[in-house]
Amino acid sequence: MPAVVFAQTREDTKVFIAPVSASRPDHAAFFKENFDMEALAAGYTLANSDNDADYTLRLAVTNNMVVYDDGFEEQAPPDEPQFILSLTLFRNEDNYEMVSFSFPFSELEEMYDHNLALLYQAMANVPLTKLGDVVEETDRWRNKWLYLRGSLDFPITVHALSGVDTVYRVTGSETDFSSYQKLHHQVAYNAGLTLGLELQFLNWMSAELDFIARFGDPLGNAFVPGLGLQIKFPIKPSRHYMLEPYVMAEAQMNTSSSYIPPLSVGGGMQLGVKGGETGAFFVDANFLYTLGKIITESPYADTDFRDPNEIPWQRWIISIGIGYKIGFIDRPVR
Repeated sequence: MPAVVFAQTREDTKVFIAPVSASRPDHAAFFKENFDMEALAAGYTLANSDNDADYTLRLAVTNNMVVYDDGFEEQAPPDEPQFILSLTLFRNEDNYEMVSFSFPFSELEEMYDHNLALLYQAMANVPLTKLGDVVEETDRWRNKWLYLRGSLDFPITVHALSGVDTVYRVTGSETDFSSYQKLHHQVAYNAGLTLGLELQFLNWMSAELDFIARFGDPLGNAFVPGLGLQIKFPIKPSRHYMLEPYVMAEAQMNTSSSYIPPLSVGGGMQLGVKGGETGAFFVDANFLYTLGKIITESPYADTDFRDPNEIPWQRWIISIGIGYKIGFIDRPVR
């Protein structure tokens, strides 16, 4: 079960600052006005009476008197503070005196530098909320042993001509070059999906095995499946998101009559944002480069003459995916 804590906000605390008890009207007006202002600036809600408040702060100003052993009292000498400001904080629900202390002064102007600190000292032991217990945010969502991942992908597959001229001879003979067909790089924009299982075996490293499906490529295939392996390096700077740079390899299952090298390598970045206590929404971007060249036959096989008979292509894939992954089994985190 998650721990509970008190939500910390001063706005839920209502404070009544009572009229100041003082023999001088200027003292009473000064401290009432200033402590009201400082309490509002500190984020507390001011109440108009004891009955409307959670706490009452009472202030009193008295002369600083020197008491001798024989009981005689007299005003403190001029080189010492002439007045004493007393502060007492009460909890109104049971009239409990929470704190009481005093501060000496001589001139009102000097108290501008101390009033806020005295208010904080008085309110230091006040709970900052009355809302009760709230559930503490945890980061269990990013510290699971196992994750099940699903995403919709948007791959861009590029077949770039490699090692051939962009002008392809179609008809004629070895000495008659009367007709040509211009060759172009091929690009396919298609949809795809990925289903995967990720094992986070270290706090900073995990491995993910994926089934990858792309619905189309420049060769005209409608379905291009593959198996992928990612080695991820999770970075966890905040409880609300996680970065996972990774390296990857993909073994493609060839569904075409053309020769397609089986292995592609690359890397990417996954940004996950907390999506509940057990999972995350994420955006995944990656790049794959096929090791070796794709070889296709001439697209003009029924012509009298074709040159060359086979066309080599270099392939790379840029993909962006949007998905969700859900975690299972909490893993301990130091």
